[in-house]
Amino acid sequence: MKYLILISSSFGGGVLVGGAYAAFITLIKVFPRFIQLTETKGYLKLYETIYGISTLIFTIIYFSGYNVELGKGFTLFAGLFSGIFLGMFASALAETLNVIPVISKKFKIKKRIKLVLVAILIGKVCGALYYFIILGGSNG
Repeated sequence: MKYLILISSSFGGGVLVGGAYAAFITLIKVFPRFIQLTETKGYLKLYETIYGISTLIFTIIYFSGYNVELGKGFTLFAGLFSGIFLGMFASALAETLNVIPVISKKFKIKKRIKLVLVAILIGKVCGALYYFIILGGSNG
């Protein structure tokens, strides 16, 4: 009985978080934004299918403990595209929530907004370098 409650609450939590994430992706319109930028309107279903399948595959790989040795070149390639995706995701979120215009009005920095964006970029890069080089990533 104890395991049944644990399994059902874990499954329910996963469904809840997955549904919230899917709603969030839909809300900020990630795929329509990508299609608009790349001018590939006919491939919407393909993008959504690939996103769903790859999410499922990588979830299974993550929880199974399977270790894939693909070398440094593939790691660099995968890291580059993961970074591009996360950057686009963060940009879509900021654009949807109008974070940057609100902050620029609140702090009266409209004329120096490019400097603020560069400072944010440098801070993110320095933080990532510190985490992965000095702390050793997930080993730290």
